[in-house]
Amino acid sequence: MPPSPLRLQGLLGEASRVKSVEIALDNWAGPVRLVLTGDEHLGNAATDESLIEETTRRLEGEDVYWIDLGDAIDAINMRDPRFDPRSLPDWIGMADLIDLPAAQVARYRHWFGGLGGNCLARLYGNHEFELQRRYERDIYAELNRAIELPPERALGYSGFVRIRFRNRGGSKNRILDTWTQTIYIHHGCAGGKLMGAKAISLERLPSSWDADIYAVGHSHTRLAFGKPRIGMASKKVATESHRQIFVNVGSYMTGLNGYAERKGYPPQEPGPVELWFYPSERKVKIIQ
Repeated sequence: MPPSPLRLQGLLGEASRVKSVEIALDNWAGPVRLVLTGDEHLGNAATDESLIEETTRRLEGEDVYWIDLGDAIDAINMRDPRFDPRSLPDWIGMADLIDLPAAQVARYRHWFGGLGGNCLARLYGNHEFELQRRYERDIYAELNRAIELPPERALGYSGFVRIRFRNRGGSKNRILDTWTQTIYIHHGCAGGKLMGAKAISLERLPSSWDADIYAVGHSHTRLAFGKPRIGMASKKVATESHRQIFVNVGSYMTGLNGYAERKGYPPQEPGPVELWFYPSERKVKIIQ
């Protein structure tokens, strides 16, 4: 017997994870930058670490925040049937073979260790999940500790990030205005070799999850677009009242070798997607 609507709502509430963030601004015009990243797959030879370095430089400015959507490391050890020694990068030494995930966590700390304070949320992906499922090791918690992520920002496989921008000003530093944007994030589960499958998967999310921005990863395809929504400004006037943003972040892996080459996957545009928020205009700009 299916649960009643009231019970179903309760189940969703227990399963969902929400992180609310307040950002007080002296410059209400913006922009406030949010970098959406994921699928770094550190520990795989196909990962372009120069692109990771470029991404971390983006995160060092003022009013810059970031979200990691999971699969930060390859999380495949030598006892795993998926292990392929040809996939190891040059920085993996003989001693690292004893505990490959530990070496990969250290590499994640090397790149992102000083940036945990501005990380609004971290997810785990299927690679971290598989390591825990197969070997009962919570590598996700190790990654969060590596960048000193506050525990409430570890949302698991999916969740919501609610950002409330606050206009701070006046002689008594009062809050003059606010603007809220809700982001639904999920590691991702879309497949297919062509762009259309990922776009369709993104467009279906609003039917189940209520948000202003939707961001996923997993498919290693960088894709971002906006869609306007029409509402009623009055009883007689219809107008564009809202714009939803859809993001699929790219991976940091090339398709020149390894798993992607064996499966015949076409090369994809790699790297993160950046969003710029302009609170005074109530607008979000996609930066590819």
